[in-house]
Amino acid sequence: MRLFSNDAFDYLDQKTKKILMETRESFIPHTPYIYEKNMLAAVRQGDLELTLKCNRLMENAGKAGTLSKDPLQQSKILFISHITMLTRAAMDAGVAEDLAYAMSDSYIQTALDCTSPRQVQALTDRSIRDFVGAVRHQKNSPPYSRATRKAVNYIHSHLQEKITLKELADAAALSPGRFSHLFREETGLSPMAYVRKEKMETARTMLLYSEYKLSEISTILGFSSESHFIRTFKEYFGTTPGKLQS
Repeated sequence: MRLFSNDAFDYLDQKTKKILMETRESFIPHTPYIYEKNMLAAVRQGDLELTLKCNRLMENAGKAGTLSKDPLQQSKILFISHITMLTRAAMDAGVAEDLAYAMSDSYIQTALDCTSPRQVQALTDRSIRDFVGAVRHQKNSPPYSRATRKAVNYIHSHLQEKITLKELADAAALSPGRFSHLFREETGLSPMAYVRKEKMETARTMLLYSEYKLSEISTILGFSSESHFIRTFKEYFGTTPGKLQS
């Protein structure tokens, strides 16, 4: 006997109807949406312990949809959905869009190279820690004035370019002198030192979690040459980028 036969699903295609009926007749529900909502709320709060707890509850509640007959392919597809949710939650919590998307791209690229569902699961746990960490860092950052926020946003959006003090001052709608004083007062760094810090932190992430070559990273981050990039990286981190990548 087919259950729910009186429901009107004329607007659905045949494949969707089939999956819906099989799910209902199996009495094994899809993972309830409330578990997903609770986990994402924990991410937005920057609460790692609560996020991990909610994720465990979500994994044990109901059953994820069958997206592929291949277990590895199934785990990769679910991971991409997982990363998409984390990325949106992190941005909702104030994490810069370029950072959140860079983390998302990096994790998805890494997942596609995994050779077992177990590797993908390990990546899932690590991604939660990293995205929640980014949210906590954002929440713990001191509040900035409107002018400084505009300059910081400009930096994040133009890391691939050579950024000048005048461009930052223009973004903040202040004179270079007034802007430099305000920016240093609020961030503890000069504007150009802050640009250097952001470029170096981005370079470190790319070295650890992407397949980009040094020359490519140098070009992407707007350095005049690969040697200039290597020299700046060593001055900032005390080691060469090649050692970090090996």
